Amino acid sequence: MRPGLHRLSALLWLVVLLLAPGARGAEYDRGELRLETGAELRNLLTYTRRIQTEALLVEGSDRREPSGLWLLRGRVWVEGAYKQRFSGQLIYDQEYRTGTQLDSLAFAIGDRIGTQTWFDADHTIHQSGSSDWRHLLYRAWLRYESDRFELTLGRQRIALGVGRIWNPEDLFNPIFPLAVEGDQRIGQDALVARARLAEHTWAGLYWSPQDDPDRQRIAGRLETSHIGFDAGVMLGRFQQDWVFGGDFASNLWGAAFRLEATYSDLHAGDRIWQVVGSIDYNLPVGAGLYLLLEHLYNQNLGPPASEFALPPSLDPDQAVRILAAVQTDLTNRITTTGLNLTALEFGYELTPLLRGDLLLLYDWSGRSAALAPTLSYQLRSDLELSLSGQFFLGRDENSQFGDLPALGILRIDAFF
Repeated sequence: MRPGLHRLSALLWLVVLLLAPGARGAEYDRGELRLETGAELRNLLTYTRRIQTEALLVEGSDRREPSGLWLLRGRVWVEGAYKQRFSGQLIYDQEYRTGTQLDSLAFAIGDRIGTQTWFDADHTIHQSGSSDWRHLLYRAWLRYESDRFELTLGRQRIALGVGRIWNPEDLFNPIFPLAVEGDQRIGQDALVARARLAEHTWAGLYWSPQDDPDRQRIAGRLETSHIGFDAGVMLGRFQQDWVFGGDFASNLWGAAFRLEATYSDLHAGDRIWQVVGSIDYNLPVGAGLYLLLEHLYNQNLGPPASEFALPPSLDPDQAVRILAAVQTDLTNRITTTGLNLTALEFGYELTPLLRGDLLLLYDWSGRSAALAPTLSYQLRSDLELSLSGQFFLGRDENSQFGDLPALGILRIDAFF
């Protein structure tokens, strides 16, 4: 591809951003066959202070420098159904990214890890030192369902667990509280089969294959929903770890109560518990004040970043390989520096078009905290603006959040 075409692509995305509001997706409904199409455009700007790669590798220091990233994602989707038995969904993305964060060690590690999906359906179209242009298959699945059986095949989101902030059972598509795009779940190339055993009870099999048998994930689950409560148990092998889990959710006095726990026999030799309990409630204050309290007890402990040292005289490629292996292990399940963390979240509609949310995470062992406020404004029915930040307090050493840099995020979503 000739140099400069990625700049033309960015210009075209900007034109689409200006024209997108006011446009609408298409619907096709002919009785037994229904199709619906649509598109989204996300404009995302982030700013932080990253660790200088050269300083880390050469000097072993954590000296930081200003760093920004601009992401422009165009998404098209189509979903359909036939005879109330067959359905499917296809979501395709193109992304343009530019900024100094692309030169960071974190992005190099992320590119090496990849999406960890079976089919190689994501490719970089063009890449330079400060920008890249790529396309991704976000969802692609087909489903058959009857009164007693469901079968889904393809790239899909597998949602397990009931926690709102942390999900120990969510080992197919884990995502963590401070993810910049918490609504983006990569999905897994998987087979999901569910069968109704009784009126309110289902059994499920979830299998995500990989080229390396030691990296595949498979689980069986039994769940029931009856008279105001949901409960489930799970047994699975995730990569080389065996995991037994259970969850429970119910409503009482207008509040929602949730409990989720896993017991894992890790390939590394450890046996750990991860337990989450939460309660959320809409207080009758003004338009309604949403309040969530959730606590995590986690025995899967990892060292703080300040205690992780690379061998001396390491070239960048070696560093990326080592850190990618470490990061893969850390992101496959919840990993913290201390046993107990608590989350407190507030949400309130300041006006019919303006909403404020505040998430507070507290690390009891390291005495550190993360504060993540968000303001969302509905500019029009198909255009939303969101401004958020992440701020961190506490000691740098031996804490969950103390050594993290502040982060600012501006997001514009257009739907058409």
